[in-house]
Amino acid sequence: MASFPRRVILDIGASVIRIGEVLSDRKGGIILRQLKSLELGIDPTKPTEIFPAVLQHLDALFKSSGIKPGLATLCLGGPSVFSRVIKVPQTDPTQVKQMVGYEAQQAIPAIEEACWDFQLFPAGSGNELEAMILAIKKDSVEEMMVAATKAGLLVDCVELAPAAIINAFRYNYPENQASTLILEIGARATNIVLVEGSKIFCRIVPLGGATVTQSIATDLQESFVGAETLKKAKGFVHPGGSYEDPPDENAGRICKLARGVITRLHNEVERSITFFRSQQGGSRPTQLLLAGGGAELVLMDFFFREKLKIPVSYFQSFRRMSVEGLAKGEIQKNAPSWTCFVGTALRSLPDTPCRFSVMDQLKNQSAAKAKDRPAMLTVYLAAAVLLSLPGVHGFWQASKTDSVITSQNEEVEQAESLALQMQSEQKKVAEQIVELSAAQELEEERLRWPKLLDELAKKSKPGMWITKLSTFSGSVESTDSASKRKGGVSELSTPAKIEISGLFETKSEEADAQVIDHFVKSLQEGGLLRKIETIERETPERSADGIAEQVALRFTLRAEWVSEPTVSSKSGPGSKPK
Repeated sequence: MASFPRRVILDIGASVIRIGEVLSDRKGGIILRQLKSLELGIDPTKPTEIFPAVLQHLDALFKSSGIKPGLATLCLGGPSVFSRVIKVPQTDPTQVKQMVGYEAQQAIPAIEEACWDFQLFPAGSGNELEAMILAIKKDSVEEMMVAATKAGLLVDCVELAPAAIINAFRYNYPENQASTLILEIGARATNIVLVEGSKIFCRIVPLGGATVTQSIATDLQESFVGAETLKKAKGFVHPGGSYEDPPDENAGRICKLARGVITRLHNEVERSITFFRSQQGGSRPTQLLLAGGGAELVLMDFFFREKLKIPVSYFQSFRRMSVEGLAKGEIQKNAPSWTCFVGTALRSLPDTPCRFSVMDQLKNQSAAKAKDRPAMLTVYLAAAVLLSLPGVHGFWQASKTDSVITSQNEEVEQAESLALQMQSEQKKVAEQIVELSAAQELEEERLRWPKLLDELAKKSKPGMWITKLSTFSGSVESTDSASKRKGGVSELSTPAKIEISGLFETKSEEADAQVIDHFVKSLQEGGLLRKIETIERETPERSADGIAEQVALRFTLRAEWVSEPTVSSKSGPGSKPK
């Protein structure tokens, strides 16, 4: 193997940042050094929190790692990455590129706002090729490059998680040519990768470790951080069947919630296997490798072993490389979560099988802008000259007119002065009217929520809890508001619809069916809410002896929230809301 220069590797996930540097040994092999990771401590299900957290913590992580600044390779993943595998005929490379480009335009949403690239692989039979397309949102790449630059790194290469996983597998398991399933379970998404010889399939589904945590937080009414702590302390995937529940009530609830999410993930895995076999002529996998931080949940391997009926083991990310500056115990404990990092480090080798260049589009766009800058300046100058011509003509015409009506200038100036004074006074009066109207509307709005809460408290049945209230589809004041104000009444610009979510205690099949109906009827009779619709009402799963397995059932209602009118300021200073 040829040697390569030192490079910094930065793997930015939705909940953890990993950093380190890769060097070449005397034989051209891989040496990883100064590896370090940091948890962001945020809710990954809220994408708007990720970039500020990375911007805040990356600089500190880089300085504490002891790594010197230099060229860096950035690894990105998650639901913002798009993957697709298509078949194209084996023909002229230019025609192949055009066909793949056409397919990419059809498949990638908002392709003009994405960075994408493709790579060709042998299809295994016939005269066809398989093109693997990977894309990522341009905004995601630019944001993380800004954070890396602020920390002192110069990012000149961007690797996407699916390509990194394939490279890590090819390097660490070169002897494995049988059909292999790799599940890299991250915080926000899971990469489903199937590899069999030269055949490669990848699919990204928006299910991950944060999905389990969010399910626990919703069910137990905990914050995301609190639910994450409970998951790590007591969480595991329930074995199912006749296995006995744990004595801890919270642990029993958590493990069943985790099993529900992982069962959904298993369904997506089966769909991917079916597609791989039918469309790409692949075989059913003979083994499963678990990777990613989400795969560390206890009994995850047992669950998939029982479901898929194949051997399951954890991905050994450091199987064939030297690691310095990281304790062996930590490597053994967290090795599966470093899979994408290791695959990104392998990008430094000249013979890695997957080499996507999604960053080239950003470079090309910057070069095109620099090339077009002189031409754009010329266009702007020409436009400025054309726009100035009417101004010159207007100046000449104004001078001619001024010489004719000089005697009337004084009267016109006096009239303009009076008009300005009147406009100023009218503006002050209008502002006072707006402020008074807004104050009255805010006062009425302040009383609306207590009325609603009091109504829900009175109408709630025993064993029922309201867990969430949210408004949607807000209505605004109509365009003929001026005519309404003349009559002394203006409608509040408040949301017109509300969604009510909650839980009710399960008792019997007959009683459960009537709880929500009685609750809806009581609310309608109260008059505060109208057009009440039942959006969701859970039905308990019952065992063979008729006993419900669920303690509480969810329900969701939607209704129109009646808006009470308020009297405008024109009715007088002593007026009150109706």
